[in-house]
Amino acid sequence: MALLELDRLAIDLEVGRRPRRVVHDVSFPVSEGEAVGLVGESGAGKSMTSRAVIRLLPEGATIHGDIRMEGRSVPAMHREELREYRLRDVAMIFQDPRAHVNPVRRIGDFLTEALLERGDPQRLAVDRVTGLLERVGIHDPERRMRQYPHELSGGLLQRVMIAAALAIEPKLLLADEPTTALDVTTQSDVMVHLDAQRRERGLSMIFVTHDLELAIAVCDRVAVMYAGYLVEDSPASNLRTEALHPYTKGLLASRPNPSIRTERLAAIPGRPLSAFEVKEGCVFASRCAFTQERCLVERPLLRTFGTARVACHRAEELRSRADAGESTSVEEPVGGNG
Repeated sequence: MALLELDRLAIDLEVGRRPRRVVHDVSFPVSEGEAVGLVGESGAGKSMTSRAVIRLLPEGATIHGDIRMEGRSVPAMHREELREYRLRDVAMIFQDPRAHVNPVRRIGDFLTEALLERGDPQRLAVDRVTGLLERVGIHDPERRMRQYPHELSGGLLQRVMIAAALAIEPKLLLADEPTTALDVTTQSDVMVHLDAQRRERGLSMIFVTHDLELAIAVCDRVAVMYAGYLVEDSPASNLRTEALHPYTKGLLASRPNPSIRTERLAAIPGRPLSAFEVKEGCVFASRCAFTQERCLVERPLLRTFGTARVACHRAEELRSRADAGESTSVEEPVGGNG
Protein backbone atom coordinates (compact mmCIF):
# COMPACT_ATOMS: atom_id res chain seq x y z
CA MET A 1 0.00 0.00 0.00
CA ALA A 2 1.25 3.47 -0.88
CA LEU A 3 1.99 5.92 1.94
CA LEU A 4 -0.18 8.56 0.24
CA GLU A 5 -2.79 8.23 -2.48
CA LEU A 6 -4.52 11.00 -4.41
CA ASP A 7 -7.69 9.51 -5.85
CA ARG A 8 -9.45 11.62 -8.51
CA LEU A 9 -8.70 14.78 -6.54
CA ALA A 10 -10.57 17.89 -7.65
CA ILE A 11 -10.60 21.29 -5.93
CA ASP A 12 -13.12 24.11 -6.26
CA LEU A 13 -12.38 27.65 -5.06
CA GLU A 14 -15.03 30.25 -4.40
CA VAL A 15 -14.53 33.11 -6.86
CA GLY A 16 -17.15 35.86 -7.02
CA ARG A 17 -19.57 33.71 -4.96
CA ARG A 18 -19.41 30.86 -7.42
CA PRO A 19 -17.22 27.74 -7.42
CA ARG A 20 -14.36 27.59 -9.92
CA ARG A 21 -12.54 24.30 -10.45
CA VAL A 22 -8.77 24.77 -10.21
CA VAL A 23 -7.69 21.10 -10.01
CA HIS A 24 -9.33 18.35 -12.08
CA ASP A 25 -9.29 14.59 -11.48
CA VAL A 26 -5.68 14.21 -10.27
CA SER A 27 -4.62 10.72 -9.20
CA PHE A 28 -1.19 9.42 -8.21
CA PRO A 29 0.43 7.52 -5.31
CA VAL A 30 3.48 8.39 -3.23
CA SER A 31 5.34 5.37 -1.89
CA GLU A 32 7.39 5.24 1.32
CA GLY A 33 10.72 6.98 0.77
CA GLU A 34 9.71 8.21 -2.70
CA ALA A 35 10.08 11.79 -3.94
CA VAL A 36 7.48 12.93 -6.46
CA GLY A 37 7.90 16.21 -8.33
CA LEU A 38 4.86 18.31 -9.27
CA VAL A 39 5.90 20.48 -12.23
CA GLY A 40 4.16 23.07 -14.37
CA GLU A 41 3.74 26.77 -15.09
CA SER A 42 1.89 29.17 -12.80
CA GLY A 43 -1.78 28.27 -12.51
CA ALA A 44 -1.21 24.58 -13.22
CA GLY A 45 -2.64 23.57 -9.84
CA LYS A 46 0.59 22.31 -8.26
CA SER A 47 0.45 24.27 -5.02
CA MET A 48 -3.28 23.67 -4.56
CA THR A 49 -2.71 19.95 -4.94
CA SER A 50 0.07 19.91 -2.33
CA ARG A 51 -1.87 22.13 0.07
CA ALA A 52 -4.88 19.83 -0.18
CA VAL A 53 -2.69 17.03 1.22
CA ILE A 54 -2.26 18.97 4.48
CA ARG A 55 -5.69 20.66 4.25
CA LEU A 56 -4.37 24.21 4.06
CA LEU A 57 -6.66 25.42 1.26
CA PRO A 58 -8.26 28.90 1.15
CA GLU A 59 -11.50 29.45 3.00
CA GLY A 60 -14.48 28.22 1.00
CA ALA A 61 -12.47 25.63 -0.94
CA THR A 62 -14.13 22.29 -1.60
CA ILE A 63 -12.32 18.98 -2.09
CA HIS A 64 -13.77 16.25 -4.31
CA GLY A 65 -12.36 12.76 -4.63
CA ASP A 66 -10.09 11.57 -1.83
CA ILE A 67 -6.62 11.89 -0.31
CA ARG A 68 -5.58 8.87 1.77
CA MET A 69 -2.63 8.80 4.14
CA GLU A 70 -1.87 5.18 5.07
CA GLY A 71 -5.47 4.39 4.17
CA ARG A 72 -6.99 7.23 6.23
CA SER A 73 -9.04 9.86 4.39
CA VAL A 74 -7.51 13.30 4.97
CA PRO A 75 -10.63 15.27 3.89
CA ALA A 76 -12.71 13.22 6.36
CA MET A 77 -10.45 13.85 9.38
CA HIS A 78 -12.10 15.64 12.32
CA ARG A 79 -10.31 18.49 14.08
CA GLU A 80 -8.32 16.48 16.62
CA GLU A 81 -7.33 13.84 14.08
CA LEU A 82 -6.20 16.57 11.67
CA ARG A 83 -4.14 18.20 14.44
CA GLU A 84 -2.33 14.93 15.15
CA TYR A 85 -1.81 14.36 11.42
CA ARG A 86 -0.09 17.75 11.08
CA LEU A 87 2.01 17.28 14.23
CA ARG A 88 3.30 13.78 13.43
CA ASP A 89 2.72 12.62 9.85
CA VAL A 90 3.14 15.53 7.42
CA ALA A 91 5.09 18.80 7.30
CA MET A 92 5.27 21.60 4.75
CA ILE A 93 8.05 23.91 3.58
CA PHE A 94 6.69 27.09 1.94
CA GLN A 95 8.24 29.14 -0.84
CA ASP A 96 8.36 32.42 1.13
CA PRO A 97 9.64 31.73 4.65
CA ARG A 98 9.13 35.31 5.86
CA ALA A 99 5.40 35.02 5.23
CA HIS A 100 5.16 31.93 7.47
CA VAL A 101 7.11 32.89 10.58
CA ASN A 102 6.03 35.24 13.36
CA PRO A 103 8.36 38.27 13.10
CA VAL A 104 8.16 39.04 16.84
CA ARG A 105 9.08 35.54 18.05
CA ARG A 106 12.59 34.15 18.29
CA ILE A 107 13.76 31.41 15.93
CA GLY A 108 14.02 28.94 18.81
CA ASP A 109 10.38 29.50 19.78
CA PHE A 110 9.27 28.93 16.18
CA LEU A 111 11.29 25.72 15.87
CA THR A 112 10.13 24.12 19.13
CA GLU A 113 6.48 25.17 18.97
CA ALA A 114 5.10 22.03 17.27
CA LEU A 115 7.21 19.71 19.45
CA LEU A 116 6.02 21.36 22.67
CA GLU A 117 2.41 21.39 21.44
CA ARG A 118 2.44 17.62 21.00
CA GLY A 119 3.92 17.12 24.48
CA ASP A 120 7.67 16.69 23.96
CA PRO A 121 9.85 17.80 26.93
CA GLN A 122 11.34 21.26 26.38
CA ARG A 123 14.97 20.18 26.83
CA LEU A 124 14.52 17.38 24.30
CA ALA A 125 12.81 19.76 21.85
CA VAL A 126 15.61 22.34 22.14
CA ASP A 127 18.33 19.71 21.70
CA ARG A 128 16.58 18.25 18.65
CA VAL A 129 16.13 21.54 16.77
CA THR A 130 19.64 22.75 17.67
CA GLY A 131 21.08 19.62 16.10
CA LEU A 132 18.86 20.00 13.05
CA LEU A 133 20.07 23.56 12.45
CA GLU A 134 23.63 22.26 12.23
CA ARG A 135 22.59 19.45 9.89
CA VAL A 136 20.93 21.86 7.44
CA GLY A 137 24.06 24.02 7.28
CA ILE A 138 23.49 26.68 9.97
CA HIS A 139 26.59 27.34 12.07
CA ASP A 140 26.44 28.57 15.67
CA PRO A 141 22.86 27.27 16.11
CA GLU A 142 22.60 28.38 19.77
CA ARG A 143 23.02 32.02 18.69
CA ARG A 144 20.59 31.64 15.80
CA MET A 145 17.97 30.21 18.18
CA ARG A 146 18.02 33.53 20.09
CA GLN A 147 17.64 35.69 16.96
CA TYR A 148 14.52 37.05 15.27
CA PRO A 149 13.54 36.30 11.63
CA HIS A 150 14.59 39.76 10.38
CA GLU A 151 18.16 39.06 11.52
CA LEU A 152 18.53 36.11 9.12
CA SER A 153 19.09 36.12 5.37
CA GLY A 154 16.57 34.49 3.06
CA GLY A 155 18.77 31.43 2.64
CA LEU A 156 19.27 30.97 6.39
CA LEU A 157 15.57 31.43 7.06
CA GLN A 158 14.67 28.80 4.47
CA ARG A 159 17.06 26.39 6.18
CA VAL A 160 15.24 27.17 9.43
CA MET A 161 11.97 26.24 7.69
CA ILE A 162 13.48 22.93 6.58
CA ALA A 163 14.67 22.24 10.13
CA ALA A 164 11.18 23.06 11.47
CA ALA A 165 9.59 20.62 9.02
CA LEU A 166 12.08 17.86 9.87
CA ALA A 167 11.76 18.42 13.63
CA ILE A 168 8.45 16.55 13.97
CA GLU A 169 9.99 13.58 12.09
CA PRO A 170 7.17 13.42 9.54
CA LYS A 171 6.51 10.56 7.16
CA LEU A 172 5.75 12.96 4.29
CA LEU A 173 7.41 16.27 3.41
CA LEU A 174 5.59 18.81 1.24
CA ALA A 175 8.02 21.28 -0.34
CA ASP A 176 6.14 24.05 -2.16
CA GLU A 177 8.73 25.79 -4.37
CA PRO A 178 11.12 26.12 -1.42
CA THR A 179 13.85 27.95 -3.37
CA THR A 180 11.80 30.44 -5.41
CA ALA A 181 12.66 33.48 -3.27
CA LEU A 182 16.41 32.72 -3.20
CA ASP A 183 19.31 33.58 -5.48
CA VAL A 184 20.68 30.82 -7.70
CA THR A 185 23.71 29.96 -5.55
CA THR A 186 21.63 29.81 -2.36
CA GLN A 187 18.96 27.75 -4.16
CA SER A 188 21.52 25.06 -4.94
CA ASP A 189 22.86 25.01 -1.38
CA VAL A 190 19.39 24.76 0.18
CA MET A 191 18.36 21.94 -2.19
CA VAL A 192 21.51 19.96 -1.36
CA HIS A 193 20.67 20.09 2.35
CA LEU A 194 16.98 19.32 1.78
CA ASP A 195 17.67 16.34 -0.47
CA ALA A 196 20.39 14.96 1.81
CA GLN A 197 18.16 15.13 4.89
CA ARG A 198 15.22 13.55 3.07
CA ARG A 199 17.30 10.63 1.83
CA GLU A 200 19.04 10.15 5.19
CA ARG A 201 15.67 9.91 6.97
CA GLY A 202 13.90 7.91 4.26
CA LEU A 203 11.14 10.52 3.95
CA SER A 204 8.57 10.64 1.21
CA MET A 205 8.28 14.03 -0.49
CA ILE A 206 6.07 15.98 -2.85
CA PHE A 207 8.29 18.65 -4.41
CA VAL A 208 6.48 21.50 -6.17
CA THR A 209 8.53 23.46 -8.70
CA HIS A 210 8.50 25.32 -12.02
CA ASP A 211 11.89 23.81 -12.80
CA LEU A 212 11.54 20.45 -14.56
CA GLU A 213 15.30 19.84 -14.62
CA LEU A 214 15.51 20.38 -10.86
CA ALA A 215 12.63 17.96 -10.30
CA ILE A 216 14.37 15.36 -12.46
CA ALA A 217 17.56 15.81 -10.42
CA VAL A 218 16.02 15.40 -6.94
CA CYS A 219 12.90 13.25 -7.49
CA ASP A 220 12.23 9.61 -8.25
CA ARG A 221 9.10 10.38 -10.28
CA VAL A 222 7.72 13.53 -11.90
CA ALA A 223 4.07 14.44 -12.40
CA VAL A 224 3.56 17.25 -14.94
CA MET A 225 0.45 19.42 -14.53
CA TYR A 226 -1.17 21.87 -16.93
CA ALA A 227 -4.35 23.93 -16.36
CA GLY A 228 -5.31 21.86 -13.34
CA TYR A 229 -4.85 18.49 -15.07
CA LEU A 230 -2.17 15.83 -14.76
CA VAL A 231 -0.81 15.39 -18.30
CA GLU A 232 2.20 13.15 -17.71
CA ASP A 233 3.52 10.99 -14.86
CA SER A 234 6.87 9.30 -15.43
CA PRO A 235 10.02 8.05 -13.68
CA ALA A 236 12.36 11.03 -13.48
CA SER A 237 15.22 9.10 -15.07
CA ASN A 238 13.20 8.63 -18.28
CA LEU A 239 11.96 12.15 -18.89
CA ARG A 240 14.99 13.72 -20.57
CA THR A 241 14.98 11.17 -23.38
CA GLU A 242 11.50 9.64 -23.27
CA ALA A 243 9.08 12.48 -22.47
CA LEU A 244 5.74 11.68 -24.10
CA HIS A 245 3.56 14.78 -23.80
CA PRO A 246 4.24 17.83 -26.02
CA TYR A 247 3.97 20.10 -22.98
CA THR A 248 6.66 18.16 -21.11
CA LYS A 249 8.86 18.28 -24.22
CA GLY A 250 8.30 22.04 -24.40
CA LEU A 251 9.37 22.54 -20.78
CA LEU A 252 12.54 20.53 -21.36
CA ALA A 253 13.39 22.39 -24.57
CA SER A 254 12.91 25.83 -23.00
CA ARG A 255 15.69 25.38 -20.45
CA PRO A 256 19.00 27.03 -21.47
CA ASN A 257 21.85 24.64 -22.29
CA PRO A 258 25.29 26.23 -21.68
CA SER A 259 26.95 23.71 -24.03
CA ILE A 260 24.83 24.70 -27.04
CA ARG A 261 25.19 28.06 -28.79
CA THR A 262 21.86 29.40 -30.05
CA GLU A 263 20.47 32.77 -31.12
CA ARG A 264 17.26 32.40 -29.11
CA LEU A 265 15.79 30.11 -26.51
CA ALA A 266 13.01 27.71 -27.40
CA ALA A 267 9.66 28.73 -25.93
CA ILE A 268 6.19 27.26 -25.67
CA PRO A 269 3.91 29.61 -27.65
CA GLY A 270 0.92 31.37 -26.13
CA ARG A 271 0.19 31.81 -22.45
CA PRO A 272 -0.60 29.30 -19.70
CA LEU A 273 -4.32 28.72 -19.17
CA SER A 274 -5.99 28.60 -15.79
CA ALA A 275 -8.01 25.49 -15.02
CA PHE A 276 -11.33 27.32 -15.25
CA GLU A 277 -10.51 28.73 -18.71
CA VAL A 278 -10.26 25.43 -20.57
CA LYS A 279 -13.18 24.20 -22.61
CA GLU A 280 -13.70 20.85 -24.29
CA GLY A 281 -10.84 18.92 -25.82
CA CYS A 282 -7.20 18.70 -24.79
CA VAL A 283 -6.23 21.40 -22.30
CA PHE A 284 -2.94 22.01 -24.17
CA ALA A 285 -4.46 22.17 -27.65
CA SER A 286 -4.23 25.97 -28.03
CA ARG A 287 -0.42 25.88 -27.57
CA CYS A 288 0.44 22.59 -29.26
CA ALA A 289 1.91 22.23 -32.77
CA PHE A 290 0.32 18.81 -33.18
CA THR A 291 -3.31 19.72 -32.52
CA GLN A 292 -5.85 17.93 -34.71
CA GLU A 293 -9.64 18.09 -34.84
CA ARG A 294 -9.95 15.29 -32.29
CA CYS A 295 -7.78 17.23 -29.85
CA LEU A 296 -10.23 20.15 -29.96
CA VAL A 297 -13.34 18.15 -29.10
CA GLU A 298 -12.24 15.12 -27.05
CA ARG A 299 -10.26 15.36 -23.81
CA PRO A 300 -7.52 12.69 -23.70
CA LEU A 301 -7.45 10.42 -20.66
CA LEU A 302 -4.27 9.33 -18.90
CA ARG A 303 -3.02 6.13 -20.53
CA THR A 304 -0.21 3.85 -19.45
CA PHE A 305 2.91 3.57 -21.63
CA GLY A 306 5.35 1.20 -19.95
CA THR A 307 6.31 2.90 -16.67
CA ALA A 308 4.72 6.24 -17.60
CA ARG A 309 1.22 7.69 -17.99
CA VAL A 310 0.31 10.40 -20.50
CA ALA A 311 -2.82 12.28 -21.55
CA CYS A 312 -2.27 12.80 -25.30
CA HIS A 313 -4.21 11.38 -28.26
CA ARG A 314 -1.09 11.31 -30.44
CA ALA A 315 1.46 9.97 -27.94
CA GLU A 316 2.25 6.82 -29.91
CA GLU A 317 2.64 8.73 -33.18
CA LEU A 318 4.86 11.42 -31.65
CA ARG A 319 7.01 8.79 -29.95
CA SER A 320 7.50 7.01 -33.30
CA ARG A 321 8.41 10.30 -34.98
CA ALA A 322 10.93 11.10 -32.27
CA ASP A 323 12.46 7.63 -32.54
CA ALA A 324 12.78 8.19 -36.31
CA GLY A 325 14.64 11.46 -35.72
CA GLU A 326 11.80 13.76 -36.81
CA SER A 327 11.17 17.04 -35.00
CA THR A 328 8.53 17.06 -32.26
CA SER A 329 9.01 20.73 -31.30
CA VAL A 330 5.99 22.56 -29.89
CA GLU A 331 7.10 25.99 -31.08
CA GLU A 332 4.65 26.35 -33.98
CA PRO A 333 1.07 26.32 -32.61
CA VAL A 334 -1.92 25.32 -34.71
CA GLY A 335 -5.61 25.59 -33.91
CA GLY A 336 -6.85 26.38 -30.42
CA ASN A 337 -9.57 25.80 -27.90
CA GLY A 338 -9.55 29.19 -26.24
